[in-house]
Amino acid sequence: MTKKVPPRLSALTPNKVTGVRVKNTRARRREIGLTKRQVFLIFVLLIFLTGSSIGYVWSNFERTQVSYSLSELKRDELKLRELNKKLRLELATLKATQHLETMAMAKLGLRQPSPSQIVVLP
Repeated sequence: MTKKVPPRLSALTPNKVTGVRVKNTRARRREIGLTKRQVFLIFVLLIFLTGSSIGYVWSNFERTQVSYSLSELKRDELKLRELNKKLRLELATLKATQHLETMAMAKLGLRQPSPSQIVVLP
């Protein structure tokens, strides 16, 4: 009875000295076996992924720029609110009758009218 060698082992040739089976054939190049349509779909998918990645990075960059602008605008708003408070206080001070009387007497040389200068209208 002859011993059957499995098909996988039959491709190996035994070494004459040691009896060890050695594969002496060159390794074949494996082909990927993609169709043109599959290559096209992979290319479209890569373009889509690249575009999505660029869009994501761009939106994060824009969000960062907008947040910097927003913080700068808030800082400017606080400065303008403080200036507005100071100007309103100065306006109230300048409109005060006591201040107006002292300015009229000091700068314009005006004085209180005498009773004969006062005319009452009917």
